[in-house]
Amino acid sequence: MTELLLYTLSGVFLALLMGVARGSMRRWVVGAGLALLVVFVAFPFSRARGFLSRDTIDPTLLGLTPVYPLLLLIPLGVLVALVLTRRGGAAGWGGVLGGAVVLLAAGSWYAQPAQLVRMQPINGLMELLVALGVAASVALLAFSRPKQRLPILLAAALAGALAFYWFHAPQGGGAYLPKSLGYYKLFSPTAPESQTAMIEAYNQALPELNAIRKELGQEELKPIQSLADLQGAIPQQASSEGYRLVQPATTQYGAFGMFFLAGLMLGAGLVLLRNPTLHEPDDWRAGILIALVASCLIPAFDATEFDLNKLVVGWPFLQQFADRAWPPLLADASAERYPLQEVLSQIAVTVQMALVGTFLAAVFAMPISFLAARNVTSGTPLMRSVFYATRLFLNVLRGVPTLIIALILVAAVGLGPFAGVMAIAIHSLTELGKLYSEAIENADKGPVEALESTGAAGVNVVRWAILPQVLPLFVSYTIYNFEINFRSSLVLGLVGAGGIGYFINEKMASGQYDQMIVGVIAIVVVVNIIDFASSWLRSRLV
Repeated sequence: MTELLLYTLSGVFLALLMGVARGSMRRWVVGAGLALLVVFVAFPFSRARGFLSRDTIDPTLLGLTPVYPLLLLIPLGVLVALVLTRRGGAAGWGGVLGGAVVLLAAGSWYAQPAQLVRMQPINGLMELLVALGVAASVALLAFSRPKQRLPILLAAALAGALAFYWFHAPQGGGAYLPKSLGYYKLFSPTAPESQTAMIEAYNQALPELNAIRKELGQEELKPIQSLADLQGAIPQQASSEGYRLVQPATTQYGAFGMFFLAGLMLGAGLVLLRNPTLHEPDDWRAGILIALVASCLIPAFDATEFDLNKLVVGWPFLQQFADRAWPPLLADASAERYPLQEVLSQIAVTVQMALVGTFLAAVFAMPISFLAARNVTSGTPLMRSVFYATRLFLNVLRGVPTLIIALILVAAVGLGPFAGVMAIAIHSLTELGKLYSEAIENADKGPVEALESTGAAGVNVVRWAILPQVLPLFVSYTIYNFEINFRSSLVLGLVGAGGIGYFINEKMASGQYDQMIVGVIAIVVVVNIIDFASSWLRSRLV
């Protein structure tokens, strides 16, 4: 419960901080309320265990409402708070009431004992949500194209229907995405007789289980008096029949979202009660944006396993690394080791990789960029087709990271800088091609029209009207791209594409930190030199 209190106080503190800044507080009540509804429906809150770890399910609060109906107070309290935000001075009371109700209802859930529940998958819900998402994505195009709104909306409906059908087809979504079928689950309570029968079955099978554990050298298990004594493991037969052991005390990231947002709503309401003037006309629009950001950030922090405690645990290694890395070893003649010489050689290779890759990309990007510019390819249907094909080529290839290209090329041509050069060239071709084409499209039409009025066309217009305008930009973009490519080439060395990255990876793996740090220092120096030189050159050209 301590961590739940900490989450709540963090939300209250953020609200008070926003209040000191004299910003609108009603938007925080709205944003927290809308985000709480998302958390209630979609975010895991506790843990429901089965026989094996793969049987574990993290139910949402909505999924747990049949087990603990008091949880329904959460959306009701939030909805009341949102309604009160529409009534001017009552917004503060809405925030306080909504936040308090959420904290009481959610907090009371964690005071419940472990209990046996039955899992009931809701088939079709995930498929419907995906279909609606596909339809909505296509329908968004209708807002920017009013004249084509009806065909776009029809296409959106068709796309949504096809997505829903594909998920239900025998060789469709179920075959490729088996976890999507029945993804959302409700949990219903079980009769006390079922729980008693499970306890008896577990105790009866305990001697056989303990005999196996004894052979494995493990500690014997004791008979249980309640399901809480199971410590998360339920019999295999019960697990296969859809039973799970819900443990309210096991918090998931939805708990952080619930208590933090409830604290934020409560704190914002308190500030509003003290100063009811802290509101603005567009609070609901801002609140929707806050809710969207919170709904994306909360699961993102969990998915990335963000945990500052890991830094505390890993601190001894960082100290050991610093002790072994400093002072750097520049040379050891007795052992015939010369790290500085090797670093200078590899840093030169890295610069050359970036230089050659950027040069090749610029050479091929220049003609391609004219084919990807609207104002150059707007003449005939054939040229328009060339424009769309070129843009598609650049967009598809730009979506593949340099590192992935390098991995493929290393497997194809072997270790060494050649794979790195080609990876840089291929990816930079797409970047420069897009930048060059946008520069061409933004070129002044005056010189072009003047030349066309004299009868000039084609290559002459490009040579005398467009190139003089865009060439300084081309050079500036190329220099900047070289700066980016040098940083990319550092990472490419880690996958065997040569350069200083390969040297650092090798020394790090062998524990020779005093040599590795020489490479790190060299990178810092060269990056700053390239950065200053690039900035100076671009300032002189543009």
